[in-house]
Amino acid sequence: MTEQSLVEKKQASDRFRQMAVDIDHNAERPFGGACVIYPPSGGGEPIEFLTVGTGDIAQFYATIQTRIQIVLEGLKRQEGQPFARQR
Repeated sequence: MTEQSLVEKKQASDRFRQMAVDIDHNAERPFGGACVIYPPSGGGEPIEFLTVGTGDIAQFYATIQTRIQIVLEGLKRQEGQPFARQR
């Protein structure tokens, strides 16, 4: 296992641990859902959020879906412009 893969695994696990801390920190408020999506190396930024309040289930899943769609659209744009100049 390379040093970089160990660092990436540590970063990923840190995100999940931080979400647990955030959930605990908001224990007095109603839990509305939590999400941590950590993509493989080179797969873009993680998606993470914590919802406190009433916990609208449809809104929770719609938020996840929307965030994933944004990432997928970005990937499609990158694939469609393989020789685009970096600024």
